[in-house]
This record gives sequence, structure tokens and C-alpha cells, in this order.
Amino acid sequence: MNVFLTNFTPTVSPYIQSLTFMQLRLLLLLFITLLASCQPTTIDVTPGGTKTPLSQTIVIIGSSTAAGWGASEYKYSWAGLLTQELSNGKVVNLAKGGYTSYQLLPTNASHPADRPEADTLRNINAALKEKPNTLILSISSNDLIIGCSVEEIIANFNTIRSKALAAGVAHVIITTPLPRNYSSEVTANLLLQRDLVLKNYGTSAVNIFDPLANEQQLTKAELLSGDGIHPNDKGHMVLFKIISGFLL
Repeated sequence: MNVFLTNFTPTVSPYIQSLTFMQLRLLLLLFITLLASCQPTTIDVTPGGTKTPLSQTIVIIGSSTAAGWGASEYKYSWAGLLTQELSNGKVVNLAKGGYTSYQLLPTNASHPADRPEADTLRNINAALKEKPNTLILSISSNDLIIGCSVEEIIANFNTIRSKALAAGVAHVIITTPLPRNYSSEVTANLLLQRDLVLKNYGTSAVNIFDPLANEQQLTKAELLSGDGIHPNDKGHMVLFKIISGFLL
């Protein structure tokens, strides 16, 4: 004990020199305990620069590709892959094939008589019941096919997004549409929808159109499923890598 104390240099505080060996040992243990308790919170950073807890609830609302269509099994769809990857959280997928942005609007939202009503089991209200940290809105071509204008689609997206943000959802991710092998008119409107989503939602927008599109702005053959509309397993993997980059 005396040897330990005599090794202190003259620059050591007189207070420290006055402590007994036992007191010094207790101080050292307290210091180590404080260091061990100061572990940083595990976070992830999205491309927009905001921080997202790894322990989170992600809710997906949208149409067929978000619901897993085109994949050989749901687990190979982009949503299924996301569910497997999110080890410290959960994914709630409310997407359904054939749905438009109108079915996702808030309950009792006004809409034209020839447009679908909101589905209370799969719309933004249903999504908010899950208390998500992140909402993913992914609608492709169904609105256009029933005659909706791109302006209608964006207006509906704005309504859904505003509802989510007002409820405290930290991140509202909106995807572009996907390329579709329909008419040239539909393709032109899909491109317009893509551009407006990217313009309006900035770092909260995910471009899933371009990675799947060929030079004719149609789905690349190697990424297309047998139905000629939806991405196959390879296409879903491409989508997963893009979307998960914003979340994981």
C-alpha cells in the first residue's frame, strides 16, 4: 500500500494524495461502472439524414406488388424480405392487390362517386392503429387504369401523408410507381407520377421505377414475373435493396 502511494507525482491533487488505498479503489470502480453505463443508443440513419430506431414498427399500405404479387412466395417479395431482415421490430403489411390510393384515404374522406371508398381495414386509419414509426405508401398503376389523373393520385398521397405526420409517424416513405407493360399512355402517366413523387417528397421518396425499367420504360424482361405485370423474385430483391436502404 505504501509503495502505491509513494508513486504519486507532485502534480497529483492533494485531495487524491489524502485518499486511502480503499477509497481510491472505490473511486476507480465507480468510474468503470459509469463508463459501462454510457453505451450509445443503437440507431440507423436514413438517406434523408434523420435517425430511425432499429427497434421499430413499419406499416405498409398499398397495392399488389407491396402485397407480394409476382414473387414465387411471399417471403421472397420485398415486403417479405424486409420482414425477415427487421430482427428488432415488426412489419405490418396491409397492402392488397388491385387497390388504389382512394382505398387508403382516411375513413369517411370525401371522394368522387365513381371512385372507391376507403377500406377501414387497410387504409391510413388502420395503419395508425399499429402505432408505426415508419409508414410505407406504395401504389403503382391501378389509379391510372381506372381513369384517375396523376394530380388526383398526388392529392390523395398528400392527404394520407398529412394524416400520418399529424398522428406522430416519424417517417412517411412514398414510393414511385413501377413500370408497367400496358399502353404508351399509361407509361407516360407513370413517368409523370414518378417525377412528381420525387419532386414533392424529396428524401422521403423512393424511386423504384428506374431500377426495373428498360430503355422503353417497360419492366426489364429478366425482372418480370410470368403474369407479365409484376416483378419476379429477382425484381422483388431489387426493390428490397432499394427500400431497405431507407430503413435499415
